[in-house]
Amino acid sequence: MKIIFVRHGQTTWNAESRYQGHSDSPLSRLGILQAERASERLASEVISAVYSSDLSRAMDTAQIIAAPHNLTPIADCRLREVCFGDWEGLTVGEIRRKYEALFANYRKDSITNRAPNGERLEALQERVVLSVEEISRRHPDGTVVIATHGGPIRAFICHALDADLLTFRKIGLDNAALTCFHLKNGGRWMLERMNDSCHLQGLETPLGHDETAADKG
Repeated sequence: MKIIFVRHGQTTWNAESRYQGHSDSPLSRLGILQAERASERLASEVISAVYSSDLSRAMDTAQIIAAPHNLTPIADCRLREVCFGDWEGLTVGEIRRKYEALFANYRKDSITNRAPNGERLEALQERVVLSVEEISRRHPDGTVVIATHGGPIRAFICHALDADLLTFRKIGLDNAALTCFHLKNGGRWMLERMNDSCHLQGLETPLGHDETAADKG
């Protein structure tokens, strides 16, 4: 089976450089255009199902992608972004000022350090892997789209490649980019495409792969 992960389109908080986590903000105008481009890119795929994080930024992206296939996205809260606790809603600058030492340590080691009242990356990875494994069992021969967030996709990449979770912060993912895996005989996940954003050419992309932009969900 094949899984196509799609990171949600840009949100208003993405544009403001705010941490989102389990908090939600709507897709920006650019984010809607990005989701529409992803939908056009996937229109020729034979898709068995579309799954999504239950947060609106992912669900709205999923609905745009699912529409040409006459599918209804299936929400799964396990596909949510990592919870950033007390950092949610704050800009990077605000976090740096209020949590200077912790934020510096977090950027060096996100396993040992996390936002106050935030979720451990190990817990994020565990719930995402459980969800994806269930999805793969339901659709053993099909192609499935999963609309989710940067954190869950990066956590699954680390799992599939047997990479240490410290690798997590070294993976850049653009809004509405595609990351594709095939499940081979024997249960091996093969990464075939990562952060494929060629369908977004010509759209404004104000946030790049800087370390903090990669975190904000």
